Amino acid sequence: MPNAPEAEQAVIGSLLSFGGDKILDTISPELNKDMFYDNRYAVLYNAIQSLYANNKPCDIVSVSNEIRSMGKIDEVPLHFIAETSNYGYDSFHVVEHALMVKQKYLQRKAIELSHILQQQAYDDTEDIGDVLFNAGKALEQMQQDLIGQSESQSFKDIAQSALKNIERKMGLYSSGKQTGITTGLQDLNDINSGWYGGELIVLAARPAMGKTAVSLHFGKSAARQGIPVVIFSLEMDSVSLYERFIASESNVHPSKLRSGNISQDELQQIDKAVGGTLYSLPITINDNAAIGMSYIRATCRLYHRQNKCGMVIIDYLQLVTESSNGTRNREQEIARMSREAKIIAKELNVPVILLSQLNREVDKRQDKKPILADLRESGAIEQDADMVIFVHRPEYYGIIVKDSSGQEIYNYGELIIAKHRNGSVGTVKFKHNGSLTKIFDYDTKGYTENNPF
Repeated sequence: MPNAPEAEQAVIGSLLSFGGDKILDTISPELNKDMFYDNRYAVLYNAIQSLYANNKPCDIVSVSNEIRSMGKIDEVPLHFIAETSNYGYDSFHVVEHALMVKQKYLQRKAIELSHILQQQAYDDTEDIGDVLFNAGKALEQMQQDLIGQSESQSFKDIAQSALKNIERKMGLYSSGKQTGITTGLQDLNDINSGWYGGELIVLAARPAMGKTAVSLHFGKSAARQGIPVVIFSLEMDSVSLYERFIASESNVHPSKLRSGNISQDELQQIDKAVGGTLYSLPITINDNAAIGMSYIRATCRLYHRQNKCGMVIIDYLQLVTESSNGTRNREQEIARMSREAKIIAKELNVPVILLSQLNREVDKRQDKKPILADLRESGAIEQDADMVIFVHRPEYYGIIVKDSSGQEIYNYGELIIAKHRNGSVGTVKFKHNGSLTKIFDYDTKGYTENNPF
């Protein structure tokens, strides 16, 4: 029968090694004791859950005593508990392993159900209506196990929450405050009123357009508002990314930071930028280059419990790894990861800014402006996103842009809002410095509205 012994061992090992009281609430919505194939791990998981429910520590000594009090010490001896604790991975991977355990459990249940259904279908004494009804109930339970535990609310409860939310926004608006998390660009704020929890914002562009620069501007602006930001940087290491923040704040060219050709005056500017501004910003950078969406989701859950996750930036989608054992093509993998990003936003009630590459069709177009069809590898990205924003810099393609007086505009860019589930679409103009480390509001009103409704 399908099972994942290494994953079961890793889940229990992680709970014993890192303390079940710290991570159990992360995996308990996904996993119950019946999902373990090896009954010894099921007993251990049950013991850890019991300790956790009674606000007791979940370390190896406490678990061993709990197993003894359950009368299961012969079935799960001390040497087995000690050995299992040696197989704990870091706490971020435990959700991924828990999902593997659940997947194998559901495979076993599907096989079991198919056998029962086949036997009953061949049995002339069975009422076919009852057979199908019972099979439907079993399938419904499996589907519930698949999606995990969820909270349902009555229409009455939802109405009360909605009215309170509207009143809160009215109060903010009347006092001249932003209702959402500021984007750092006033023209964009005018369109979306800032970022909101539960929203998936896809920020897409061809290479060298500046999508990372724009996303960092969004992240820094949110952090300045006191919103804790988690950045998953799959392309750049954390030091290189931090140097981009330094270049932005200190006005020292990034090439100088890279080469070390820095004057004393510039060094003072850097010290001032780091000590005066950057040091206190609530930004966390994860630069693990080989991670999947399960890892990202588990990490976000952990930081959210620690009040360190109010916004998520993932740079970028096509670099996220997804293990499918060859059962899915790349388009299906991208679709699944896009959906996972939306789930993170909704589950944690935080905005998720997901960076994505565009395909080469953009470069073949005369005006080089991206459209929704250019989203690389999957139309599911468009479907999952609450907003799709394209970063476009005509100057990169040698296209000259002029203002209303006929003067050429340099260091000019556009944020093309191609989809906006909760508002209108259009174009926001912005300016940037020569090194593309600093993003500015455009001097004049930069929003041209295509659809006011």
